[in-house]
Amino acid sequence: MDIIKRAIALSLAGIAVPATAQSITDDVRCLALSNGFAQKATEVPAREAASKALIFYIGRLDARGNPQAIKSAMLSGKIDGKTASVEMNACIKRFANAAKAIEALGKAPPQ
Repeated sequence: MDIIKRAIALSLAGIAVPATAQSITDDVRCLALSNGFAQKATEVPAREAASKALIFYIGRLDARGNPQAIKSAMLSGKIDGKTASVEMNACIKRFANAAKAIEALGKAPPQ
């Protein structure tokens, strides 16, 4: 079973998965970076990774349930092209760590 199916199964089962503490501003920033890289990255693997991260950060922001804070973060953030790649790598790392944590939950316990 791939990671997406496991994540969906866990969410449908109502199992909470702890996420690394990250502010709404950080999540909005990663959302914006993921969107930009998903559209403009020249390499297919980079576009695909950014697209997956985009969905992840949409879910994180949706779960927060604070539209005004999200809107405020969207309006206040500016992306610097000089640091965008470094920031995007950090966003992808957070996404990958969350995916690994969810995947680990789906593994059978040792007997």
